[in-house]
Amino acid sequence: MQELPLVFFTVLAQAAAGAYLILLLSQPLNGMDERKLSIGILVSMALLSVGMLVGMFHLGMPIRALNLLAGIGRSPMSNEILLGGAFNGFGILVGLAGFYGKGTAAQRKALRWVTAVFAIAFVATIPKVYQLSTVAAWNTPHTTIQMLASVFITGGALAAVLGAFRHGAAVSIAAVFVTLALRFDYITFVTGVEPTLAAQQSSLWVTQAIALLIGGALAFFALMKQKSAPPILLSVCGLLVVGELVGRVSFYNLWSITM
Repeated sequence: MQELPLVFFTVLAQAAAGAYLILLLSQPLNGMDERKLSIGILVSMALLSVGMLVGMFHLGMPIRALNLLAGIGRSPMSNEILLGGAFNGFGILVGLAGFYGKGTAAQRKALRWVTAVFAIAFVATIPKVYQLSTVAAWNTPHTTIQMLASVFITGGALAAVLGAFRHGAAVSIAAVFVTLALRFDYITFVTGVEPTLAAQQSSLWVTQAIALLIGGALAFFALMKQKSAPPILLSVCGLLVVGELVGRVSFYNLWSITM
């Protein structure tokens, strides 16, 4: 599957952005110290870096990514690359500044919120790359909803692993619920516009639903029992990321130009 690099890029990038935002927003509530927050941010940025590196291979020659920058402002894909790079760069700077205590506390806080703006702009740009009128199965609000839900499903699970247990788990569970609640309507739409392609995705949709159900149920159990043991949280994160990867494969499999 030639879109596999994009599968990993979009899912890992959305997980990193979601984790960053949840870690930042939950810090005043969970009392996480700045050093731990910075470690969580750096781990998220490492994941984003891996996703962006893998995603570049979709271009055949990674150096071609530079050519896409010529479309900044008019091309959603160019904007996606620019904003992703800016988020990654500022995120690494934020993490290192907090970890080593560089600058004043006020300066570091301001920089974290500036980076949050780039994170939001980045994840908001990703669905615009795919909500195309020429691809019938993608030309639906479900495309945007699924992409944004993925930010919170995977980002919440990752944030829970990185120290924001209660808030990360709660956000992830809520996003899983939204995704599964809209699943029937989404499948009905896709089946109506691309019945053959939709039928080919049935096993992937079932696999994704099972992974999300088990991961979400495990996260709910951990939250109710206040069990934040790393093996449980890593299992939740792994299941939800795998579920989103499988779902993203099925999404790219639906590509078909409308004549």
